[in-house]
Amino acid sequence: MSARSLRAKLAADTQPRSVRGNWRPITLCLDEDAGEFLNVGVVFSYSDQVEVRMLDSFERLKCLYDSRFNANDLMHYLQDIEEFIYRSKAELPDEIDTNIRLGEPLFAAGNNAEAVVTEFFDDVVTLARPKGTPRNASFRYTSTPKLRDNVFQIMRQKMHMAASAIIQEDRFRLRMRSGNVIDVDTPLLSASAAGSIVSAWYKSPLVVEKNILQASSDLMIVASNSDRKASMSILVPDEESGMDTIEYRRVNDAIHRQLDRLRHSGVEVIEAGSTDALANDTIKWWEGRVA
Repeated sequence: MSARSLRAKLAADTQPRSVRGNWRPITLCLDEDAGEFLNVGVVFSYSDQVEVRMLDSFERLKCLYDSRFNANDLMHYLQDIEEFIYRSKAELPDEIDTNIRLGEPLFAAGNNAEAVVTEFFDDVVTLARPKGTPRNASFRYTSTPKLRDNVFQIMRQKMHMAASAIIQEDRFRLRMRSGNVIDVDTPLLSASAAGSIVSAWYKSPLVVEKNILQASSDLMIVASNSDRKASMSILVPDEESGMDTIEYRRVNDAIHRQLDRLRHSGVEVIEAGSTDALANDTIKWWEGRVA
Protein backbone atom coordinates (compact mmCIF):
# COMPACT_ATOMS: atom_id res chain seq x y z
CA MET A 1 0.00 0.00 0.00
CA SER A 2 1.38 3.43 -0.97
CA ALA A 3 1.54 6.39 1.43
CA ARG A 4 -1.18 8.09 -0.64
CA SER A 5 -3.44 5.03 -0.37
CA LEU A 6 -2.74 4.76 3.34
CA ARG A 7 -3.72 8.40 3.91
CA ALA A 8 -6.91 7.85 1.91
CA LYS A 9 -7.71 4.78 3.99
CA LEU A 10 -7.25 6.71 7.23
CA ALA A 11 -9.32 9.64 5.95
CA ALA A 12 -12.16 7.30 4.94
CA ASP A 13 -12.23 5.50 8.27
CA THR A 14 -15.23 6.72 10.26
CA GLN A 15 -14.18 5.10 13.53
CA PRO A 16 -13.41 7.58 16.34
CA ARG A 17 -9.69 8.25 16.76
CA SER A 18 -7.99 8.94 20.09
CA VAL A 19 -5.05 10.92 18.70
CA ARG A 20 -4.76 13.32 15.77
CA GLY A 21 -1.72 15.10 14.43
CA ASN A 22 0.81 15.14 11.61
CA TRP A 23 3.24 12.47 10.50
CA ARG A 24 6.49 13.03 8.60
CA PRO A 25 9.03 10.66 7.07
CA ILE A 26 12.62 11.01 8.30
CA THR A 27 15.01 10.82 5.35
CA LEU A 28 18.77 10.26 5.25
CA CYS A 29 21.36 10.80 2.50
CA LEU A 30 24.18 8.26 2.77
CA ASP A 31 25.79 9.06 -0.59
CA GLU A 32 26.39 12.79 -1.09
CA ASP A 33 27.54 12.24 -4.68
CA ALA A 34 24.26 10.58 -5.62
CA GLY A 35 22.22 12.96 -3.45
CA GLU A 36 19.56 10.32 -2.83
CA PHE A 37 17.54 10.55 0.40
CA LEU A 38 16.15 7.30 1.82
CA ASN A 39 13.36 6.89 4.38
CA VAL A 40 14.87 5.75 7.68
CA GLY A 41 12.13 6.65 10.13
CA VAL A 42 8.78 8.23 10.91
CA VAL A 43 7.76 10.90 13.41
CA PHE A 44 4.20 11.63 14.51
CA SER A 45 3.54 14.99 16.20
CA TYR A 46 0.39 15.38 18.31
CA SER A 47 -0.68 17.58 21.24
CA ASP A 48 2.86 18.97 21.70
CA GLN A 49 4.22 15.42 21.90
CA VAL A 50 6.07 13.20 19.45
CA GLU A 51 6.28 9.49 18.74
CA VAL A 52 9.30 8.30 16.74
CA ARG A 53 10.44 5.07 15.19
CA MET A 54 13.78 4.71 13.42
CA LEU A 55 15.26 1.99 11.25
CA ASP A 56 17.04 -0.56 13.46
CA SER A 57 17.97 -3.31 11.00
CA PHE A 58 20.47 -2.62 8.26
CA GLU A 59 20.70 -5.74 6.09
CA ARG A 60 19.36 -3.98 3.00
CA LEU A 61 21.64 -0.98 3.46
CA LYS A 62 24.63 -3.31 3.68
CA CYS A 63 23.62 -4.76 0.32
CA LEU A 64 23.29 -1.28 -1.21
CA TYR A 65 26.49 0.28 0.12
CA ASP A 66 28.73 -2.72 0.88
CA SER A 67 32.04 -1.68 2.52
CA ARG A 68 31.12 2.03 2.44
CA PHE A 69 28.53 1.40 5.13
CA ASN A 70 29.19 1.08 8.87
CA ALA A 71 26.13 -0.29 10.68
CA ASN A 72 27.34 0.61 14.18
CA ASP A 73 28.06 4.22 13.25
CA LEU A 74 24.66 4.60 11.60
CA MET A 75 22.89 2.99 14.54
CA HIS A 76 24.41 5.51 16.96
CA TYR A 77 23.73 8.38 14.56
CA LEU A 78 20.04 7.48 14.22
CA GLN A 79 19.83 7.22 18.00
CA ASP A 80 21.17 10.77 18.29
CA ILE A 81 18.62 11.98 15.73
CA GLU A 82 15.80 10.31 17.65
CA GLU A 83 16.92 11.89 20.92
CA PHE A 84 17.04 15.30 19.21
CA ILE A 85 13.47 14.85 17.93
CA TYR A 86 12.18 13.89 21.37
CA ARG A 87 13.88 16.94 22.90
CA SER A 88 12.49 19.23 20.21
CA LYS A 89 8.94 17.84 20.51
CA ALA A 90 6.64 20.06 18.41
CA GLU A 91 9.43 22.47 17.36
CA LEU A 92 10.83 20.29 14.59
CA PRO A 93 12.96 21.81 11.82
CA ASP A 94 12.65 20.65 8.22
CA GLU A 95 16.38 19.89 8.18
CA ILE A 96 18.03 18.35 11.25
CA ASP A 97 21.48 17.94 9.69
CA THR A 98 22.94 18.39 6.23
CA ASN A 99 22.02 14.79 5.44
CA ILE A 100 18.88 14.37 7.59
CA ARG A 101 15.57 15.91 6.54
CA LEU A 102 11.94 15.66 7.53
CA GLY A 103 9.28 15.30 4.86
CA GLU A 104 6.16 17.41 4.49
CA PRO A 105 3.80 17.13 7.50
CA LEU A 106 0.64 15.21 6.63
CA PHE A 107 -2.49 14.59 8.68
CA ALA A 108 -2.80 11.30 10.55
CA ALA A 109 -5.03 9.88 13.27
CA GLY A 110 -5.25 6.61 15.15
CA ASN A 111 -6.14 4.80 18.34
CA ASN A 112 -2.74 5.69 19.80
CA ALA A 113 0.48 7.35 18.68
CA GLU A 114 2.48 4.13 18.48
CA ALA A 115 -0.10 2.53 16.18
CA VAL A 116 0.03 5.54 13.83
CA VAL A 117 3.82 5.43 13.65
CA THR A 118 3.91 1.67 13.13
CA GLU A 119 1.42 1.84 10.26
CA PHE A 120 3.32 4.55 8.38
CA PHE A 121 6.73 3.06 9.20
CA ASP A 122 5.75 -0.31 7.79
CA ASP A 123 4.47 1.42 4.67
CA VAL A 124 7.22 3.92 3.80
CA VAL A 125 10.45 2.60 5.38
CA THR A 126 11.13 -0.07 2.78
CA LEU A 127 14.69 -0.56 4.07
CA ALA A 128 13.36 -2.27 7.20
CA ARG A 129 13.99 -6.00 7.41
CA PRO A 130 11.21 -8.06 5.79
CA LYS A 131 8.87 -9.56 8.33
CA GLY A 132 9.78 -13.11 9.31
CA THR A 133 7.99 -15.25 11.82
CA PRO A 134 5.45 -13.51 14.07
CA ARG A 135 7.91 -13.83 16.98
CA ASN A 136 10.77 -12.11 15.17
CA ALA A 137 8.49 -9.47 13.67
CA SER A 138 7.06 -8.61 17.09
CA PHE A 139 10.22 -6.99 18.51
CA ARG A 140 10.13 -3.21 18.71
CA TYR A 141 12.96 -1.30 20.34
CA THR A 142 12.15 1.27 23.03
CA SER A 143 14.33 4.38 23.09
CA THR A 144 15.47 6.03 26.31
CA PRO A 145 13.69 9.35 25.53
CA LYS A 146 10.40 7.53 24.93
CA LEU A 147 10.83 5.44 28.08
CA ARG A 148 11.54 8.53 30.16
CA ASP A 149 8.47 10.35 28.84
CA ASN A 150 6.26 7.37 29.69
CA VAL A 151 7.77 6.89 33.16
CA PHE A 152 7.41 10.62 33.86
CA GLN A 153 3.72 10.46 32.92
CA ILE A 154 3.08 7.62 35.36
CA MET A 155 5.06 9.35 38.11
CA ARG A 156 3.06 12.56 37.65
CA GLN A 157 -0.20 10.61 37.80
CA LYS A 158 0.73 8.78 41.00
CA MET A 159 3.07 11.18 42.81
CA HIS A 160 1.40 14.46 41.79
CA MET A 161 3.42 17.48 42.96
CA ALA A 162 6.18 15.28 44.37
CA ALA A 163 6.98 14.11 40.84
CA SER A 164 7.36 17.67 39.58
CA ALA A 165 9.83 18.32 42.39
CA ILE A 166 12.26 15.63 41.23
CA ILE A 167 11.75 15.34 37.45
CA GLN A 168 14.44 17.19 35.49
CA GLU A 169 13.35 17.93 31.91
CA ASP A 170 16.69 19.59 31.12
CA ARG A 171 20.29 18.81 31.99
CA PHE A 172 21.28 19.71 35.56
CA ARG A 173 24.05 22.23 36.18
CA LEU A 174 26.27 20.60 38.81
CA ARG A 175 28.89 22.42 40.84
CA MET A 176 31.67 19.94 41.43
CA ARG A 177 33.76 19.72 44.59
CA SER A 178 36.63 21.29 42.62
CA GLY A 179 34.50 24.37 41.97
CA ASN A 180 34.00 23.64 38.27
CA VAL A 181 30.47 23.61 36.85
CA ILE A 182 29.26 21.03 34.32
CA ASP A 183 25.90 20.03 32.82
CA VAL A 184 24.86 16.44 33.53
CA ASP A 185 21.96 14.23 32.49
CA THR A 186 20.08 13.30 35.67
CA PRO A 187 16.37 12.95 34.89
CA LEU A 188 15.47 12.46 38.56
CA LEU A 189 17.07 14.62 41.23
CA SER A 190 16.50 15.83 44.78
CA ALA A 191 18.74 17.13 47.54
CA SER A 192 19.33 13.57 48.78
CA ALA A 193 19.17 11.39 45.65
CA ALA A 194 19.90 11.22 41.93
CA GLY A 195 18.41 8.80 39.45
CA SER A 196 18.67 7.89 35.80
CA ILE A 197 16.19 6.11 33.52
CA VAL A 198 17.61 3.99 30.69
CA SER A 199 16.26 1.65 28.05
CA ALA A 200 18.11 -1.57 27.29
CA TRP A 201 15.25 -2.74 25.06
CA TYR A 202 17.40 -3.11 21.95
CA LYS A 203 18.74 -6.00 19.89
CA SER A 204 22.24 -4.55 19.74
CA PRO A 205 24.56 -5.22 22.72
CA LEU A 206 26.62 -2.20 21.60
CA VAL A 207 23.62 0.13 21.88
CA VAL A 208 22.68 -1.36 25.25
CA GLU A 209 26.18 -0.89 26.67
CA LYS A 210 26.42 2.64 25.26
CA ASN A 211 23.09 3.65 26.82
CA ILE A 212 24.01 2.29 30.25
CA LEU A 213 27.56 3.67 30.18
CA GLN A 214 26.42 7.17 29.19
CA ALA A 215 23.78 7.29 31.90
CA SER A 216 26.00 5.81 34.60
CA SER A 217 28.82 8.24 33.80
CA ASP A 218 26.70 11.29 34.61
CA LEU A 219 25.10 9.54 37.57
CA MET A 220 28.47 8.71 39.12
CA ILE A 221 29.67 12.28 38.62
CA VAL A 222 26.68 13.56 40.60
CA ALA A 223 27.10 10.94 43.33
CA SER A 224 30.83 11.57 43.73
CA ASN A 225 30.40 15.35 43.91
CA SER A 226 27.55 15.37 46.40
CA ASP A 227 26.07 13.27 49.19
CA ARG A 228 23.24 11.98 47.01
CA LYS A 229 22.26 8.31 46.85
CA ALA A 230 22.26 7.08 43.22
CA SER A 231 19.82 4.79 41.43
CA MET A 232 19.37 3.62 37.86
CA SER A 233 15.99 2.49 36.54
CA ILE A 234 16.49 0.26 33.51
CA LEU A 235 14.01 -1.37 31.15
CA VAL A 236 15.27 -4.86 30.29
CA PRO A 237 13.86 -7.22 27.65
CA ASP A 238 12.75 -10.71 28.57
CA GLU A 239 12.63 -13.93 26.57
CA GLU A 240 9.19 -13.00 25.22
CA SER A 241 10.31 -9.63 23.83
CA GLY A 242 10.50 -10.91 20.26
CA MET A 243 14.25 -11.48 19.97
CA ASP A 244 15.56 -14.85 18.90
CA THR A 245 17.54 -16.94 21.40
CA ILE A 246 20.99 -15.77 20.28
CA GLU A 247 20.02 -12.08 20.17
CA TYR A 248 18.46 -12.29 23.62
CA ARG A 249 21.49 -14.04 25.17
CA ARG A 250 23.92 -11.46 23.78
CA VAL A 251 21.85 -8.52 24.96
CA ASN A 252 21.15 -10.09 28.36
CA ASP A 253 24.87 -10.76 28.92
CA ALA A 254 25.74 -7.16 27.98
CA ILE A 255 23.08 -5.77 30.33
CA HIS A 256 24.16 -7.77 33.35
CA ARG A 257 27.86 -7.05 32.84
CA GLN A 258 27.05 -3.37 33.16
CA LEU A 259 24.55 -3.77 35.99
CA ASP A 260 27.01 -5.82 38.06
CA ARG A 261 29.54 -3.02 37.62
CA LEU A 262 26.99 -0.44 38.77
CA ARG A 263 26.01 -2.44 41.85
CA HIS A 264 29.67 -2.80 42.83
CA SER A 265 29.95 1.00 42.52
CA GLY A 266 27.14 1.49 45.04
CA VAL A 267 24.37 2.35 42.59
CA GLU A 268 20.92 0.97 43.37
CA VAL A 269 19.71 -0.84 40.23
CA ILE A 270 15.97 -0.92 39.54
CA GLU A 271 15.18 -3.24 36.64
CA ALA A 272 11.86 -4.32 35.15
CA GLY A 273 10.48 -5.80 31.96
CA SER A 274 7.68 -3.30 31.39
CA THR A 275 7.32 0.47 31.58
CA ASP A 276 4.52 0.29 34.16
CA ALA A 277 6.48 -2.02 36.46
CA LEU A 278 9.62 0.10 36.10
CA ALA A 279 7.72 3.29 36.91
CA ASN A 280 6.07 1.74 39.97
CA ASP A 281 9.37 0.38 41.31
CA THR A 282 11.02 3.76 40.67
CA ILE A 283 8.24 5.53 42.58
CA LYS A 284 8.73 3.16 45.53
CA TRP A 285 12.47 3.86 45.62
CA TRP A 286 11.90 7.61 45.58
CA GLU A 287 9.43 7.57 48.47
CA GLY A 288 11.09 9.51 51.26
CA ARG A 289 13.79 10.87 48.94
CA VAL A 290 11.84 13.68 47.27
CA ALA A 291 13.04 16.41 49.60
